[in-house]
Amino acid sequence: MNKKYIENNNSPEAIFLYSLFKSVFEKNNRPSKKQISKNKLIKISSTLTYASKQRITAKNVEIYLKKNRRLVYTSIPYKDKLNIKEDCFDLIFRNMAACELYLYEKYKTISSELPDMFKLFEDYKNINHLKTNTVLSIYMETYLKRIAKEQIQKMIPSNPKDEFPETRKMKRSFKIHLGLTNTGKTYHALIALKEANTGAYLSPLRLLALEVQERLMQDNVLCSMLTGEEEDIIPGARHISSTVEKADYSQIYDVVVIDECQLIQDEARGCYWTKAILGIKAKNIHLCAAPEAKDILIKIIEDCEEEYEIIEHERNTELVFSKSPFSLNHSQKGDALVVFSRKSVLRIAEELSKVNKKASIIYGALPYKTRKEQLKLFLEGKTDVVVATDAIGMGLNLPIKRIVFLETEKYDGNTTRPLLPWEVKQIAGRAGRRGMYEKGFVSSVNDTEMISKYLTIPNTSIEYAYLGFSDILLDIECDIIQTLKIWKSIPTGGFYVKQDISRTLNLCVQIRTIYEGFSKKELLKLASIPFDEENKEVMDLFKEYVMLYSYSQQIFKPKIFAYTLNALEDYYKCLDLYYSFSKNMGYIPDLLWLKQIKQIVAEKINKELVERSSTKKRRCSSCNRPLSKNDKSDICASCLKNIKEVDLELYKT
Repeated sequence: MNKKYIENNNSPEAIFLYSLFKSVFEKNNRPSKKQISKNKLIKISSTLTYASKQRITAKNVEIYLKKNRRLVYTSIPYKDKLNIKEDCFDLIFRNMAACELYLYEKYKTISSELPDMFKLFEDYKNINHLKTNTVLSIYMETYLKRIAKEQIQKMIPSNPKDEFPETRKMKRSFKIHLGLTNTGKTYHALIALKEANTGAYLSPLRLLALEVQERLMQDNVLCSMLTGEEEDIIPGARHISSTVEKADYSQIYDVVVIDECQLIQDEARGCYWTKAILGIKAKNIHLCAAPEAKDILIKIIEDCEEEYEIIEHERNTELVFSKSPFSLNHSQKGDALVVFSRKSVLRIAEELSKVNKKASIIYGALPYKTRKEQLKLFLEGKTDVVVATDAIGMGLNLPIKRIVFLETEKYDGNTTRPLLPWEVKQIAGRAGRRGMYEKGFVSSVNDTEMISKYLTIPNTSIEYAYLGFSDILLDIECDIIQTLKIWKSIPTGGFYVKQDISRTLNLCVQIRTIYEGFSKKELLKLASIPFDEENKEVMDLFKEYVMLYSYSQQIFKPKIFAYTLNALEDYYKCLDLYYSFSKNMGYIPDLLWLKQIKQIVAEKINKELVERSSTKKRRCSSCNRPLSKNDKSDICASCLKNIKEVDLELYKT
């Protein structure tokens, strides 16, 4: 069989041979899921003269045919329709056997550890599988998994602490600060950080990282800031405030503060706290955590054979639960009203404006500068209350006298569920700021018995710490998606469990639908970029960036298409993606432009929020005409029909 035979011969035999060849080739290239053109197959078919070069002898073909009857079964539907002699079928089968042998031998060239194909036939199950699968697919599904598992177990230490041999050579000392919200544990840890010659603060939130940077700078301690979405590198700074994901494991510090360590129990992000505690290089490490994290932190430190000291922090202000009925009309200065969605925050703020109550607005999607402006209004007494999501639970030091739970259920990404005891304490603890109030008060519109109970019962002790996957997995001779799944399936010992990798796997699959040629390292880097994949605007931009990267093209600066609150918030997230994609994938972002444009967007968002919480009539964010009750968005019906692309830089004034 050769190129001309398939290219020029339209006989039933040639057509049948082509169809069989196409079937085998596509089965061996399943990940592509693309139709193979005839020209492509013709070109490849010419390699069937490889038999002598690849030492695929007639004897090997004969052995293969005896084991694999799949080719025979495949031909049955065609036999009666085609005028093909039996000896011609035999020739076709032999050629196809040689073809499959070649594909397997070619695949073997990438790994010296692949077994001889005929060793696969020693397992009777494999012979049965040949009825519906190719040799290569059987190898990939059965033996490759086993080999990958053996490699992972060999390359990754059984005890996670041993992944950091340089850190194990150090003698580190830990101070574990335990306490509920508003007990001053982070405050005391930061005192040690300020006094150190070099140091790092590792935060659960980028907003908190920015807040700590500002506090250190105000105390004349030069401090840089680094998160997945932005950076502010200060020349000469020997301190850095960053999110825990951006911790630097090559640097040696005098003092490191790791905040909110109870998040080590978080299935998606807890692995970063585990890694930081095991691997950060510092003489003195301060761990700030809720009481329920005490046991797990001690287990990790003792396993590392390092010293620790427990420092327990108590509230100086009493926390009192009030069962008195609550209505928006009765909200008082110093109240923080808590709900669990951005939509609810905006709705409550508008309802308050109708009863002449001005509100500052806080939710997770807000840019830091917008949040800062909103808090400033509250601190200066220009707004009466704060309406917030549980974003208020971490890092906000506000003069809050009373926390009111308007909602007691939240959507956690999978389902809507009641609040957990530790979540109630985390949020409620913001009431009664030390030095301003002798007592803090907590109220709830519904489920009052549950909220009251959760304030007093101890939180369940954390039993496990989450582990993340290592870059060592890139060295495994297996597809990275398959490797991650195998890694996840290998059980861990002791007090560790594997992190949730569903986001990474999902992004890897979506990235491959755009371009299949990424290396394992590139694929994993792309899937690790921080962004809101649930946001359509941001996800669409990510896919465009992936496409441009696959063609080695420059990525573009995001553009804005409207000035509604939704559009502004989406645009800010796109700006974050522009930065994080650039830094992860080797582009140079325009940091000056990014800083200026983020400032403009943050100011516009703040203006929108101020207008929403004022008693003034809502106006169209485009033409400024009053909005009617029928206008559900922030832009009137007329403007919605005529939205055109707008250059944000034209609106700096």
